[in-house]
Amino acid sequence: MSLLSHHDAQRFMTTYQQVAIALSVLKGKPIPVDPPLVLARAREQLQEIPALLNQAVAQMKGRGIRADPEVVEALGQMRLGEWVHLKDLKSGSVLIDIQGQEAYCVTGLTQPLGKITGRGACLLETALCPFAGRIVCDGIVIPRCDLGSNLRRNTNDLYRNLKAAGRLHQSPTTAALWNQPVRRQPATG
Repeated sequence: MSLLSHHDAQRFMTTYQQVAIALSVLKGKPIPVDPPLVLARAREQLQEIPALLNQAVAQMKGRGIRADPEVVEALGQMRLGEWVHLKDLKSGSVLIDIQGQEAYCVTGLTQPLGKITGRGACLLETALCPFAGRIVCDGIVIPRCDLGSNLRRNTNDLYRNLKAAGRLHQSPTTAALWNQPVRRQPATG
């Protein structure tokens, strides 16, 4: 199964968690004891107001905490959304965007999506970002519903069609998610 190296996974998780804590501090909110809740809240805030990332990094720097620049770049390109998780392959977990237009072969941080969800094909919410030359899932996964047999069969057909059309992306360099302009809001003091 395609996973990040231990070193890259640790870099990603450490900076991601520190950015999430910094966002809680900036918002004047108590830091939840549950790490996944901290991260889920952070990615929603970053999706809504991307400029918060710069503020969080500045807040970290003020506390003497180093932010890995490659991870910060990845978090700045994070895309939170609902995806159809079809299956796990040796090359990664197959996700299809909710519109059925693109498919992604996603690398896990420490385990494949199927192990995280404990399910087969399902609709889920998660965030993807380009990191270490791969399309990475942020590891926070919220399952929405399982796919029934007919929907699973139709989704497998869609996957095969997308793959044949060259719309199964294993690299961020070919993925429409990162080749379209993103609306950025200016940082506020």
